[in-house]
Amino acid sequence: MFRNRVLVIFIFIITQGSFVYAINETDKISLSVSHSGNDIVGTRLAFSLREEIRASVGYELQSERPLVTVLLATLDPNSGDSSREGWSTVAAIVVTMRNDVPYKKGDPQTWYPIYLSSVVQICGSKRVEEIAKLILADVDKTIEDFREAARRDN
Repeated sequence: MFRNRVLVIFIFIITQGSFVYAINETDKISLSVSHSGNDIVGTRLAFSLREEIRASVGYELQSERPLVTVLLATLDPNSGDSSREGWSTVAAIVVTMRNDVPYKKGDPQTWYPIYLSSVVQICGSKRVEEIAKLILADVDKTIEDFREAARRDN
């Protein structure tokens, strides 16, 4: 019994250490952008955010098992008003991180990704690139805050 507990604690320590290590590496951090919405400005915003990630020195766009996921849901607040439709979007942005803690039945903290942040942003059609840069800067700050908290806890 004691041996099993030691093994479980050892695995947990190794997993947590590798998890913190993955976020502390000097290599590029893998990001994905998942966009939900079919409005014109929102689609452009998702594209611009992906382009900002591709151009980034610290991040790489990756769809297969990324460390960080940006969930972007957009809608046109002027939908149905033909005189103003397509001028802006309202975007809900949620940032999550992959949870590498081993799955444990009965422990929901091992089932889901780790929530990092969320924000709602309004974006006009002439500010798409600027808002994409702002979103990436917010993601960067969120990751830096997580790194700092991980350092303090270890």
